[in-house]
Amino acid sequence: MKDEKNIHAGHRGRLLDTIYKAGIEAVSEIQAMEFILTYIFPRGDVNPLAHRLLDKFGSIANVLEADLTELVTVHGIGERAGKMINELTDIFYLYATCKRTKRENMSEYSAVYDYTEQLLRFKNVEEFYIVGLDSMKNVVGRRKLASGTINMVGITPLQVSSFLSSTHSAMVFITHNHPGGKAEPSGQDLEATKYMQDLFKTLGVLYIDHILIGADGVYSFGKNKKVREFF
Repeated sequence: MKDEKNIHAGHRGRLLDTIYKAGIEAVSEIQAMEFILTYIFPRGDVNPLAHRLLDKFGSIANVLEADLTELVTVHGIGERAGKMINELTDIFYLYATCKRTKRENMSEYSAVYDYTEQLLRFKNVEEFYIVGLDSMKNVVGRRKLASGTINMVGITPLQVSSFLSSTHSAMVFITHNHPGGKAEPSGQDLEATKYMQDLFKTLGVLYIDHILIGADGVYSFGKNKKVREFF
């Protein structure tokens, strides 16, 4: 048992040295996934788990963006580990936000369309985000509220108010996508918009718009029309 621990520790040390010297892009996707998992599992061989995650989700990006309910179906991933994986993208986003010398400004509607298109156009699962802005309409935070089947029942006032208080948002917009589908709102989308509008009003924050990203373009619920075509 002691020898096994030493083998795993030695492997982790060699992987860390390789990535530290050459960069994470210099190793295979399996090795990169394994390296990420070492931050979540401080001991043991995580190579088989890295294989299982990539076999199920197809890429590291898909693993990091996977819903918690999907992650915990993979053998070796419990709720705690799944939540830690989910939070990695938030950590990366926080880093990028802190590094920006100039905040992204959403004063122009075209900037909102650019922002949401970049965020959601090429996602292969449906996702629902809230984006917080300060009084000058600079982006101060973003959070994924739902993934997969969008269910407003799962989005609670506490969840939204926690985001608003942590980012000090003065106003917000929401956005979601129809992977492979048209930028046309469904009945469920209209219900979701009404639910969120009422929630924002209750919480005392200014609601700007709901933007839908489809395979064919961008739809604004506020303008009640498609505002951008993809060719």
